[in-house]
Amino acid sequence: MRRLGTLLLAVSLALLAIGVKPDSAQAAAAIRLGYLDDPGSALVLLAEAGSLFKEEGLEVKTVRFDDSAAGLAALAAGKVDVGAFRVADTLKAIARGNRLRIIAGGGTDRTGSLLDEVDTSGRLEREERGIVVTSADLPGAPDKETLAKLVSALIKADLLLHNHPARAWSSIPSHRPREGRYFRFDPDPDYYRLADIWKRLDLQAPGMARSFLADHVYDEIYCDALHDLKEGEGESDPVLKKLADKAVCPPDCCPTGKKKSAPESNLPLP
Repeated sequence: MRRLGTLLLAVSLALLAIGVKPDSAQAAAAIRLGYLDDPGSALVLLAEAGSLFKEEGLEVKTVRFDDSAAGLAALAAGKVDVGAFRVADTLKAIARGNRLRIIAGGGTDRTGSLLDEVDTSGRLEREERGIVVTSADLPGAPDKETLAKLVSALIKADLLLHNHPARAWSSIPSHRPREGRYFRFDPDPDYYRLADIWKRLDLQAPGMARSFLADHVYDEIYCDALHDLKEGEGESDPVLKKLADKAVCPPDCCPTGKKKSAPESNLPLP
């Protein structure tokens, strides 16, 4: 028995000497986060620049894409784990059957015009060009807890943009919105907004389940992340409180007590 113990000790020391560690001591694999080189990706870039991913205990490797098509193809193929790409392109990829789930919102190109309130068509067109954050529903993809931490970092980036805009933009100056325009940085995936765009793009194919889009919007990730942040911050941050007040979460994961109201008959069910 003593000889066996000595042998095991020698093997362990040899493994340590060559840099091999037991599984329990191995660091978690980095999350590969693809993003579009666009001001709408500011939440992703700010979370990286401000070490907000690390603050959540995550190692995130960002991968830049020049267009959504290439990024979404990489996401669907499992070459990246999460992607921040254009809303319309993401919805079209989902309609084609790609195994993707929307977990958070992102930047939306807005003019700031009062016409946004009455010009629904113009608003939806601008929102189609916005950014949405999506995970790949594939084997080996990050689990729910990990995704919630990632979304928590994006929410913190949104709070930083609202509360300390000068400091936030100084860390990502190349993505500052062009003069005369701004971007709506809302981390909420907002199912009903997505459903409006889905309907406008006529993506609900014959034979497709009414819940098809809802099955690809992972609201509970955002709700869990928002709840955890509220538990930590309390009511001290008015921006966080506003996000929580307008969040519409699924009935089975509503820490804020909010429920989804019955959707209109012409929208995919949540």
